[in-house]
Amino acid sequence: MTEEVLEARPRRFRWENLTGGAVLFEEDGFRRLWLGRVLSHTALNAVLYTLLVLAVGEGSGSGVKSALFITAYLLPTATLGTISGVLVDRLPKNLVLAAVNLVRLGLMLVLLMIGSDLPQVYAVALLLAISSQVGSPAESAAVPQVVRTDQLTMANSTSNFGGLVSQVVGFAVLPPLFLNTVGPDPLFFIAAVLFGISAGFFILIRSLRTGPVSMDATVKAARNVRKQFAEGWERLSRDTPAYMSVIIFVLSSTSSLVAVTLMPRFAQNTLNIEVTNAIFVFLPAAIGIVAGLRLVPFLERWIAKQWLVGGGFILLVASMCCLALTVPFANVLEEMNPFGIFDPGPLGDTSARIMVTMVFSTAAAFSFSVVGVASRSLVNERLPLEFQGRVFAAQVVLTNLASIPPILLAGFLSEVFGVAPVMLLTMVILVIAAGWSLARALSRPQPLDDATTSRTAA
Repeated sequence: MTEEVLEARPRRFRWENLTGGAVLFEEDGFRRLWLGRVLSHTALNAVLYTLLVLAVGEGSGSGVKSALFITAYLLPTATLGTISGVLVDRLPKNLVLAAVNLVRLGLMLVLLMIGSDLPQVYAVALLLAISSQVGSPAESAAVPQVVRTDQLTMANSTSNFGGLVSQVVGFAVLPPLFLNTVGPDPLFFIAAVLFGISAGFFILIRSLRTGPVSMDATVKAARNVRKQFAEGWERLSRDTPAYMSVIIFVLSSTSSLVAVTLMPRFAQNTLNIEVTNAIFVFLPAAIGIVAGLRLVPFLERWIAKQWLVGGGFILLVASMCCLALTVPFANVLEEMNPFGIFDPGPLGDTSARIMVTMVFSTAAAFSFSVVGVASRSLVNERLPLEFQGRVFAAQVVLTNLASIPPILLAGFLSEVFGVAPVMLLTMVILVIAAGWSLARALSRPQPLDDATTSRTAA
Protein backbone atom coordinates (compact mmCIF):
# COMPACT_ATOMS: atom_id res chain seq x y z
CA MET A 1 0.00 0.00 0.00
CA THR A 2 2.80 2.41 0.92
CA GLU A 3 4.58 1.71 -2.35
CA GLU A 4 1.37 2.46 -4.28
CA VAL A 5 0.99 5.78 -2.48
CA LEU A 6 4.59 6.71 -3.23
CA GLU A 7 4.14 5.81 -6.88
CA ALA A 8 0.95 7.91 -7.02
CA ARG A 9 2.76 11.06 -5.91
CA PRO A 10 3.36 13.54 -8.72
CA ARG A 11 6.89 13.93 -9.95
CA ARG A 12 8.68 17.05 -8.89
CA PHE A 13 10.86 19.35 -10.91
CA ARG A 14 14.32 18.83 -9.44
CA TRP A 15 15.55 22.39 -8.85
CA GLU A 16 16.70 21.72 -5.23
CA ASN A 17 20.37 22.15 -6.04
CA LEU A 18 19.73 25.54 -7.63
CA THR A 19 16.89 27.32 -5.84
CA GLY A 20 15.56 24.86 -3.26
CA GLY A 21 12.04 25.50 -4.54
CA ALA A 22 11.03 22.15 -6.01
CA VAL A 23 7.95 21.89 -3.82
CA LEU A 24 6.54 25.03 -5.44
CA PHE A 25 6.29 23.29 -8.80
CA GLU A 26 3.70 20.91 -7.36
CA GLU A 27 1.29 23.86 -7.41
CA ASP A 28 -0.32 24.27 -10.83
CA GLY A 29 -0.60 28.04 -10.47
CA PHE A 30 3.06 28.66 -9.69
CA ARG A 31 4.27 26.13 -12.27
CA ARG A 32 2.23 27.77 -15.05
CA LEU A 33 3.29 31.25 -13.96
CA TRP A 34 6.94 30.18 -13.95
CA LEU A 35 6.78 28.48 -17.35
CA GLY A 36 4.86 31.38 -18.88
CA ARG A 37 7.41 33.89 -17.60
CA VAL A 38 10.38 31.82 -18.80
CA LEU A 39 9.01 31.45 -22.32
CA SER A 40 7.87 35.06 -22.51
CA HIS A 41 11.11 36.52 -21.17
CA THR A 42 13.24 34.24 -23.34
CA ALA A 43 11.50 35.53 -26.44
CA LEU A 44 11.55 39.14 -25.22
CA ASN A 45 15.27 39.05 -24.35
CA ALA A 46 16.16 37.48 -27.69
CA VAL A 47 14.15 40.07 -29.62
CA LEU A 48 15.49 43.04 -27.65
CA TYR A 49 19.11 41.94 -28.00
CA THR A 50 18.61 41.37 -31.71
CA LEU A 51 17.00 44.78 -32.14
CA LEU A 52 19.85 46.38 -30.17
CA VAL A 53 22.44 44.78 -32.47
CA LEU A 54 20.46 45.92 -35.53
CA ALA A 55 20.17 49.45 -34.13
CA VAL A 56 23.85 49.80 -33.17
CA GLY A 57 25.14 48.26 -36.40
CA GLU A 58 28.74 48.71 -37.38
CA GLY A 59 31.09 51.69 -37.20
CA SER A 60 31.57 54.53 -34.74
CA GLY A 61 29.10 56.03 -32.31
CA SER A 62 28.05 52.72 -30.75
CA GLY A 63 27.60 54.32 -27.33
CA VAL A 64 25.24 56.97 -28.66
CA LYS A 65 23.27 54.48 -30.76
CA SER A 66 22.79 52.04 -27.88
CA ALA A 67 21.80 54.91 -25.57
CA LEU A 68 19.15 56.11 -28.02
CA PHE A 69 17.79 52.60 -28.49
CA ILE A 70 17.51 51.87 -24.76
CA THR A 71 15.95 55.29 -24.16
CA ALA A 72 13.32 54.53 -26.81
CA TYR A 73 12.54 51.31 -24.93
CA LEU A 74 12.23 53.07 -21.55
CA LEU A 75 10.37 56.21 -22.63
CA PRO A 76 6.74 54.94 -22.53
CA THR A 77 6.81 54.75 -18.74
CA ALA A 78 6.58 58.53 -18.60
CA THR A 79 2.95 58.36 -19.74
CA LEU A 80 1.77 54.79 -19.05
CA GLY A 81 3.33 53.90 -15.72
CA THR A 82 0.55 55.16 -13.50
CA ILE A 83 -2.37 53.66 -15.41
CA SER A 84 -0.69 50.24 -15.80
CA GLY A 85 -0.42 49.78 -12.04
CA VAL A 86 -4.06 50.67 -11.47
CA LEU A 87 -5.23 48.29 -14.21
CA VAL A 88 -3.09 45.46 -12.85
CA ASP A 89 -4.71 45.87 -9.42
CA ARG A 90 -8.23 46.01 -10.89
CA LEU A 91 -8.19 43.31 -13.61
CA PRO A 92 -7.54 39.55 -13.35
CA LYS A 93 -3.79 39.17 -13.72
CA ASN A 94 -4.04 36.04 -15.86
CA LEU A 95 -6.02 38.00 -18.47
CA VAL A 96 -3.57 40.91 -18.30
CA LEU A 97 -0.54 38.65 -18.81
CA ALA A 98 -2.18 36.69 -21.61
CA ALA A 99 -3.19 39.90 -23.42
CA VAL A 100 0.33 41.34 -23.09
CA ASN A 101 1.90 38.30 -24.72
CA LEU A 102 -0.67 38.18 -27.50
CA VAL A 103 0.22 41.80 -28.28
CA ARG A 104 3.90 40.83 -28.37
CA LEU A 105 3.04 37.97 -30.74
CA GLY A 106 1.35 40.48 -33.02
CA LEU A 107 4.43 42.71 -32.99
CA MET A 108 6.59 39.81 -34.13
CA LEU A 109 4.26 39.23 -37.05
CA VAL A 110 4.51 42.93 -37.90
CA LEU A 111 8.32 42.67 -37.93
CA LEU A 112 8.11 39.69 -40.26
CA MET A 113 5.84 41.57 -42.66
CA ILE A 114 7.47 45.02 -42.75
CA GLY A 115 11.12 44.12 -42.17
CA SER A 116 13.65 45.33 -39.63
CA ASP A 117 14.97 48.62 -40.95
CA LEU A 118 16.04 51.19 -38.35
CA PRO A 119 12.67 53.04 -38.06
CA GLN A 120 10.84 49.74 -37.60
CA VAL A 121 13.39 48.64 -34.99
CA TYR A 122 12.74 51.73 -32.87
CA ALA A 123 8.97 51.52 -33.34
CA VAL A 124 8.81 47.89 -32.23
CA ALA A 125 11.12 48.60 -29.28
CA LEU A 126 8.72 51.36 -28.21
CA LEU A 127 5.68 49.07 -28.44
CA LEU A 128 7.46 46.25 -26.61
CA ALA A 129 8.24 48.71 -23.84
CA ILE A 130 4.54 49.53 -23.53
CA SER A 131 3.70 45.84 -23.19
CA SER A 132 6.42 45.35 -20.56
CA GLN A 133 5.13 48.32 -18.58
CA VAL A 134 1.91 46.36 -18.02
CA GLY A 135 3.37 42.85 -17.89
CA SER A 136 6.18 43.39 -15.38
CA PRO A 137 4.07 44.64 -12.42
CA ALA A 138 1.41 42.01 -13.18
CA GLU A 139 4.02 39.22 -12.96
CA SER A 140 5.45 40.53 -9.68
CA ALA A 141 2.03 41.12 -8.09
CA ALA A 142 0.82 37.66 -9.15
CA VAL A 143 3.35 35.76 -7.02
CA PRO A 144 1.53 36.22 -3.65
CA GLN A 145 -1.64 34.84 -5.25
CA VAL A 146 -0.08 31.50 -6.23
CA VAL A 147 2.04 30.72 -3.12
CA ARG A 148 1.74 31.00 0.65
CA THR A 149 3.25 33.94 2.56
CA ASP A 150 6.02 31.78 4.02
CA GLN A 151 7.00 30.71 0.48
CA LEU A 152 7.44 34.22 -0.97
CA THR A 153 11.23 34.40 -0.75
CA MET A 154 11.61 30.93 -2.25
CA ALA A 155 9.05 31.76 -4.94
CA ASN A 156 10.84 34.97 -5.93
CA SER A 157 14.18 33.17 -5.89
CA THR A 158 12.83 30.41 -8.13
CA SER A 159 11.20 33.00 -10.40
CA ASN A 160 14.52 34.81 -10.72
CA PHE A 161 16.15 31.51 -11.62
CA GLY A 162 13.64 31.32 -14.44
CA GLY A 163 14.75 34.81 -15.40
CA LEU A 164 18.32 33.53 -15.54
CA VAL A 165 17.28 30.72 -17.86
CA SER A 166 15.52 33.21 -20.12
CA GLN A 167 18.57 35.50 -20.11
CA VAL A 168 21.02 32.75 -21.01
CA VAL A 169 18.85 31.39 -23.81
CA GLY A 170 17.48 34.78 -24.88
CA PHE A 171 20.79 36.65 -24.89
CA ALA A 172 23.57 34.10 -25.32
CA VAL A 173 22.02 31.34 -27.42
CA LEU A 174 19.30 32.50 -29.80
CA PRO A 175 20.59 35.89 -31.11
CA PRO A 176 24.20 34.79 -31.86
CA LEU A 177 22.92 31.59 -33.45
CA PHE A 178 20.43 33.28 -35.76
CA LEU A 179 22.33 36.51 -36.48
CA ASN A 180 25.43 34.57 -37.51
CA THR A 181 23.50 32.11 -39.70
CA VAL A 182 20.00 32.65 -41.11
CA GLY A 183 19.32 36.20 -39.94
CA PRO A 184 16.73 37.79 -37.62
CA ASP A 185 13.45 36.86 -39.34
CA PRO A 186 13.36 33.17 -38.23
CA LEU A 187 14.18 34.38 -34.71
CA PHE A 188 11.17 36.71 -34.76
CA PHE A 189 8.98 33.78 -35.85
CA ILE A 190 10.21 31.59 -32.97
CA ALA A 191 9.63 34.48 -30.56
CA ALA A 192 6.05 34.77 -31.80
CA VAL A 193 5.48 31.07 -31.07
CA LEU A 194 6.94 31.43 -27.56
CA PHE A 195 4.75 34.45 -26.81
CA GLY A 196 1.68 32.49 -27.91
CA ILE A 197 2.52 29.49 -25.72
CA SER A 198 3.20 31.71 -22.69
CA ALA A 199 -0.18 33.39 -23.16
CA GLY A 200 -1.76 29.95 -22.97
CA PHE A 201 0.02 29.16 -19.70
CA PHE A 202 -1.05 32.47 -18.13
CA ILE A 203 -4.72 32.15 -19.06
CA LEU A 204 -4.88 28.72 -17.34
CA ILE A 205 -3.82 30.02 -13.88
CA ARG A 206 -7.08 29.69 -11.96
CA SER A 207 -5.82 31.32 -8.76
CA LEU A 208 -5.31 34.62 -10.61
CA ARG A 209 -8.97 34.81 -11.60
CA THR A 210 -10.69 37.32 -9.33
CA GLY A 211 -14.30 36.68 -10.35
CA PRO A 212 -16.52 39.00 -12.37
CA VAL A 213 -14.82 42.19 -13.51
CA SER A 214 -16.68 45.45 -13.01
CA MET A 215 -15.81 47.43 -16.11
CA ASP A 216 -17.53 50.51 -14.70
CA ALA A 217 -15.32 50.38 -11.61
CA THR A 218 -12.23 49.75 -13.75
CA VAL A 219 -13.00 52.68 -16.05
CA LYS A 220 -13.69 54.89 -13.03
CA ALA A 221 -10.37 53.87 -11.47
CA ALA A 222 -8.56 54.56 -14.76
CA ARG A 223 -10.11 58.03 -14.93
CA ASN A 224 -8.99 58.67 -11.37
CA VAL A 225 -5.62 57.06 -12.01
CA ARG A 226 -3.46 59.70 -10.36
CA LYS A 227 -5.32 59.43 -7.07
CA GLN A 228 -5.23 55.62 -7.20
CA PHE A 229 -1.52 55.61 -7.97
CA ALA A 230 -0.81 58.22 -5.26
CA GLU A 231 -2.57 56.02 -2.70
CA GLY A 232 -0.26 53.12 -3.53
CA TRP A 233 2.85 55.30 -3.31
CA GLU A 234 1.69 56.89 -0.05
CA ARG A 235 1.16 53.42 1.43
CA LEU A 236 4.67 52.41 0.35
CA SER A 237 6.30 55.56 1.75
CA ARG A 238 4.84 54.82 5.19
CA ASP A 239 6.91 51.63 5.38
CA THR A 240 10.58 52.63 5.42
CA PRO A 241 12.10 49.14 4.81
CA ALA A 242 9.78 48.47 1.84
CA TYR A 243 10.25 52.01 0.51
CA MET A 244 14.05 51.81 0.66
CA SER A 245 14.05 48.35 -0.90
CA VAL A 246 12.18 49.77 -3.90
CA ILE A 247 14.57 52.74 -4.14
CA ILE A 248 17.65 50.50 -3.89
CA PHE A 249 16.26 48.19 -6.57
CA VAL A 250 15.63 51.21 -8.81
CA LEU A 251 19.22 52.43 -8.36
CA SER A 252 20.61 48.92 -8.90
CA SER A 253 18.57 48.56 -12.09
CA THR A 254 19.82 51.96 -13.26
CA SER A 255 23.42 50.83 -12.83
CA SER A 256 22.75 47.67 -14.85
CA LEU A 257 21.02 49.64 -17.63
CA VAL A 258 23.94 52.04 -17.84
CA ALA A 259 26.28 49.03 -18.05
CA VAL A 260 24.19 47.59 -20.91
CA THR A 261 24.34 50.96 -22.68
CA LEU A 262 28.14 51.02 -22.43
CA MET A 263 28.51 47.34 -23.36
CA PRO A 264 28.96 47.79 -27.15
CA ARG A 265 31.70 50.41 -26.71
CA PHE A 266 33.26 48.45 -23.84
CA ALA A 267 33.39 45.33 -26.02
CA GLN A 268 34.92 47.12 -29.00
CA ASN A 269 37.38 49.48 -27.29
CA THR A 270 38.29 47.72 -24.04
CA LEU A 271 37.97 44.02 -24.88
CA ASN A 272 38.68 44.33 -28.63
CA ILE A 273 35.89 41.92 -29.59
CA GLU A 274 32.80 42.14 -31.80
CA VAL A 275 29.54 43.34 -30.24
CA THR A 276 27.71 40.20 -31.38
CA ASN A 277 30.16 38.06 -29.38
CA ALA A 278 30.27 40.21 -26.25
CA ILE A 279 27.51 38.20 -24.61
CA PHE A 280 29.85 35.20 -24.30
CA VAL A 281 32.20 37.23 -22.09
CA PHE A 282 29.37 38.05 -19.70
CA LEU A 283 27.84 34.56 -19.80
CA PRO A 284 29.78 33.33 -16.70
CA ALA A 285 27.88 35.95 -14.73
CA ALA A 286 25.08 33.37 -14.69
CA ILE A 287 27.07 31.62 -11.95
CA GLY A 288 26.77 34.75 -9.82
CA ILE A 289 23.04 34.93 -10.41
CA VAL A 290 22.52 31.29 -9.39
CA ALA A 291 24.65 31.80 -6.28
CA GLY A 292 22.60 34.83 -5.30
CA LEU A 293 19.30 33.03 -5.83
CA ARG A 294 20.47 30.05 -3.80
CA LEU A 295 21.95 32.06 -0.92
CA VAL A 296 19.16 34.59 -0.28
CA PRO A 297 16.71 32.08 1.32
CA PHE A 298 19.61 30.82 3.46
CA LEU A 299 20.89 34.29 4.45
CA GLU A 300 17.49 35.67 5.40
CA ARG A 301 17.36 33.25 8.34
CA TRP A 302 20.01 35.37 10.07
CA ILE A 303 19.94 38.69 8.23
CA ALA A 304 16.90 40.92 7.81
CA LYS A 305 15.82 41.40 4.19
CA GLN A 306 16.40 45.17 4.33
CA TRP A 307 20.05 44.55 5.28
CA LEU A 308 20.38 42.06 2.44
CA VAL A 309 19.12 44.71 0.04
CA GLY A 310 21.57 47.29 1.38
CA GLY A 311 24.52 44.92 1.45
CA GLY A 312 23.77 43.71 -2.05
CA PHE A 313 23.71 47.30 -3.32
CA ILE A 314 27.09 48.08 -1.74
CA LEU A 315 28.62 45.00 -3.35
CA LEU A 316 27.04 45.91 -6.70
CA VAL A 317 28.56 49.40 -6.63
CA ALA A 318 31.97 48.01 -5.72
CA SER A 319 31.78 45.42 -8.52
CA MET A 320 30.78 48.03 -11.10
CA CYS A 321 33.65 50.29 -10.04
CA CYS A 322 36.08 47.38 -10.42
CA LEU A 323 34.56 46.58 -13.81
CA ALA A 324 35.21 50.19 -14.85
CA LEU A 325 38.86 49.66 -13.87
CA THR A 326 39.24 46.57 -16.04
CA VAL A 327 42.31 47.92 -17.86
CA PRO A 328 44.54 48.56 -14.80
CA PHE A 329 43.43 45.30 -13.16
CA ALA A 330 44.16 43.45 -16.41
CA ASN A 331 47.62 45.05 -16.62
CA VAL A 332 48.43 43.72 -13.16
CA LEU A 333 47.14 40.27 -14.10
CA GLU A 334 49.06 40.29 -17.37
CA GLU A 335 52.33 41.10 -15.58
CA MET A 336 51.91 38.31 -13.04
CA ASN A 337 54.44 35.55 -13.67
CA PRO A 338 54.44 32.96 -10.88
CA PHE A 339 57.85 31.34 -10.33
CA GLY A 340 59.13 33.01 -13.53
CA ILE A 341 57.77 30.15 -15.64
CA PHE A 342 56.35 32.34 -18.39
CA ASP A 343 58.03 35.05 -20.43
CA PRO A 344 56.19 37.33 -20.56
CA GLY A 345 53.20 36.48 -18.33
CA PRO A 346 50.78 33.61 -19.07
CA LEU A 347 48.00 35.95 -20.22
CA GLY A 348 47.97 38.36 -23.14
CA ASP A 349 46.38 41.80 -23.09
CA THR A 350 42.96 40.81 -24.43
CA SER A 351 42.68 37.55 -22.49
CA ALA A 352 43.59 39.32 -19.23
CA ARG A 353 40.90 41.95 -19.80
CA ILE A 354 38.31 39.30 -20.61
CA MET A 355 39.17 37.36 -17.44
CA VAL A 356 38.89 40.47 -15.26
CA THR A 357 35.56 41.32 -16.90
CA MET A 358 34.23 37.83 -16.21
CA VAL A 359 35.18 37.99 -12.52
CA PHE A 360 33.69 41.39 -11.74
CA SER A 361 30.60 40.94 -13.91
CA THR A 362 29.92 37.71 -12.00
CA ALA A 363 30.21 39.59 -8.70
CA ALA A 364 27.88 42.30 -10.01
CA ALA A 365 25.35 39.69 -11.16
CA PHE A 366 25.46 38.01 -7.74
CA SER A 367 24.79 41.27 -5.90
CA PHE A 368 22.01 42.33 -8.27
CA SER A 369 20.38 38.93 -7.79
CA VAL A 370 20.46 39.37 -4.00
CA VAL A 371 18.95 42.85 -4.26
CA GLY A 372 16.20 41.69 -6.62
CA VAL A 373 15.01 38.69 -4.59
CA ALA A 374 15.21 40.37 -1.18
CA SER A 375 13.56 43.58 -2.39
CA ARG A 376 10.61 41.91 -4.09
CA SER A 377 10.02 39.54 -1.16
CA LEU A 378 10.07 42.47 1.27
CA VAL A 379 7.38 44.30 -0.70
CA ASN A 380 5.30 41.10 -1.07
CA GLU A 381 5.40 40.55 2.69
CA ARG A 382 4.86 44.06 4.01
CA LEU A 383 2.29 45.62 1.67
CA PRO A 384 -1.38 44.67 1.18
CA LEU A 385 -2.14 42.76 -2.02
CA GLU A 386 -4.46 45.48 -3.36
CA PHE A 387 -1.54 47.94 -3.50
CA GLN A 388 1.21 45.75 -4.91
CA GLY A 389 0.38 46.20 -8.60
CA ARG A 390 0.69 49.96 -8.22
CA VAL A 391 3.87 49.67 -6.16
CA PHE A 392 5.60 47.40 -8.68
CA ALA A 393 4.40 49.65 -11.51
CA ALA A 394 5.89 52.60 -9.63
CA GLN A 395 9.12 50.65 -9.33
CA VAL A 396 9.22 50.12 -13.09
CA VAL A 397 8.38 53.80 -13.69
CA LEU A 398 11.10 55.01 -11.35
CA THR A 399 13.64 52.59 -12.78
CA ASN A 400 13.04 53.64 -16.36
CA LEU A 401 12.64 57.38 -15.78
CA ALA A 402 15.61 57.54 -13.41
CA SER A 403 17.69 55.62 -15.96
CA ILE A 404 17.01 57.79 -19.02
CA PRO A 405 19.27 60.77 -18.08
CA PRO A 406 22.22 58.56 -17.01
CA ILE A 407 21.82 56.38 -20.10
CA LEU A 408 21.82 59.34 -22.49
CA LEU A 409 24.73 61.01 -20.69
CA ALA A 410 26.66 57.74 -20.54
CA GLY A 411 26.15 57.13 -24.24
CA PHE A 412 27.32 60.57 -25.28
CA LEU A 413 30.07 61.06 -22.68
CA SER A 414 31.57 57.62 -23.33
CA GLU A 415 32.31 58.74 -26.89
CA VAL A 416 34.37 61.62 -25.49
CA PHE A 417 35.87 60.39 -22.22
CA GLY A 418 35.66 56.62 -22.53
CA VAL A 419 33.80 53.97 -20.55
CA ALA A 420 35.73 53.94 -17.26
CA PRO A 421 35.23 57.59 -16.17
CA VAL A 422 31.55 57.48 -17.10
CA MET A 423 30.94 54.25 -15.16
CA LEU A 424 32.74 55.57 -12.07
CA LEU A 425 30.80 58.85 -12.18
CA THR A 426 27.53 56.92 -12.47
CA MET A 427 28.33 54.85 -9.37
CA VAL A 428 29.16 57.98 -7.35
CA ILE A 429 25.84 59.57 -8.33
CA LEU A 430 23.88 56.42 -7.44
CA VAL A 431 25.51 56.18 -4.00
CA ILE A 432 24.66 59.83 -3.32
CA ALA A 433 21.07 59.20 -4.43
CA ALA A 434 20.80 56.19 -2.10
CA GLY A 435 22.12 58.16 0.86
CA TRP A 436 19.78 61.08 0.18
CA SER A 437 16.77 58.78 -0.14
CA LEU A 438 17.60 57.02 3.14
CA ALA A 439 18.05 60.32 4.99
CA ARG A 440 14.75 61.59 3.64
CA ALA A 441 12.92 58.38 4.58
CA LEU A 442 14.30 58.40 8.13
CA SER A 443 13.35 62.05 8.61
CA ARG A 444 9.66 61.32 7.97
CA PRO A 445 7.42 60.55 10.98
CA GLN A 446 6.83 56.80 11.11
CA PRO A 447 3.30 55.44 11.76
CA LEU A 448 2.80 53.01 14.60
CA ASP A 449 0.91 50.42 12.56
CA ASP A 450 2.38 47.07 11.62
CA ALA A 451 2.65 46.74 7.84
CA THR A 452 3.06 43.01 7.95
CA THR A 453 -0.08 42.59 10.01
CA SER A 454 -2.10 44.69 7.60
CA ARG A 455 -0.77 42.65 4.66
CA THR A 456 -1.80 39.40 6.34
CA ALA A 457 -5.22 40.73 7.21
CA ALA A 458 -5.75 41.82 3.62
